[in-house]
Amino acid sequence: MTDDFGAYSLGATLYMPIVHPKVPAFWRGDLAFPAPSVVLCLEDALAENDVQRGIGILTELLRQPCGATGTRVFVRPRSLSMARALGELEGIGAVEGFVAPKITVETVADWMAVAEGADLRIMPTVEHARFFDPACIVALRDALDDHDRRRISAIRLGGNDLLGALALRRQPGITAWEGPLAWVLSMASSILISSGYPVAAPVYDIIDDIDTLRRELRQDIASGFISKTAIHPAQVPHIHAAFQVTPLELKQAHAILDEQAGAVFQIGGVMCEPSTHRPWARRILARFRAFGTAHQWHAPGQEAAG
Repeated sequence: MTDDFGAYSLGATLYMPIVHPKVPAFWRGDLAFPAPSVVLCLEDALAENDVQRGIGILTELLRQPCGATGTRVFVRPRSLSMARALGELEGIGAVEGFVAPKITVETVADWMAVAEGADLRIMPTVEHARFFDPACIVALRDALDDHDRRRISAIRLGGNDLLGALALRRQPGITAWEGPLAWVLSMASSILISSGYPVAAPVYDIIDDIDTLRRELRQDIASGFISKTAIHPAQVPHIHAAFQVTPLELKQAHAILDEQAGAVFQIGGVMCEPSTHRPWARRILARFRAFGTAHQWHAPGQEAAG
């Protein structure tokens, strides 16, 4: 089973082009990263003519101590061959791991070998058109099962690439659960989560449509996602607020996990059945540790009061 708290502590995972002018200051700790986990991107966020400059920036950053304490930093290479080269860089251990873009069943072993060789973790990204086929998700899960799952920080679902396979893009006012992604999100996450893998929800591209983001987050969390990709710092506090637990959920979780709990009881008009609800209760406590209760967010690992 996955480490629920370790997965939830990713929080909002903010993607940043590595050429962003503030990245060196974030890395040194002169400025606080605006999210508890960040991905320094060398892939889709960079134009082709910026790639070598991006690699140079990463190489220079790794020569300096990383002062971004408490932030989980990942790098998204452009390809498997780039990941192999980056894995050889001096100081690469200062990042937690790589995001593996467009992973396929055929490349799982190679990506895991890169991570193991550099002693890094990995976040495989499910975004290839073939993953609309449930059999391909099952095959991916089986391929991942052949490796040490402790290396996997989370499996990310790449909504934009999946929509791109349909010649579509995100639209204002429509959540991923109301559009053509709904089935693949439900299918892929159900297969992977039920197999013990932490799965992160895709980004909502419309930065100023917070109402739709909030509605999407409610369904993301109800479906078992442990994190959500962000593309702008303005989305981060809304993502964290959505992952907070209610006082009633916290009370129910403690009662369900109580060794003296009855077989069936109710709290707040909701049936609690420890034999089937313990995994839910453990997840609620993991979310509480990472985000606290409603209207009260705490840094990952910091216990909330109450």
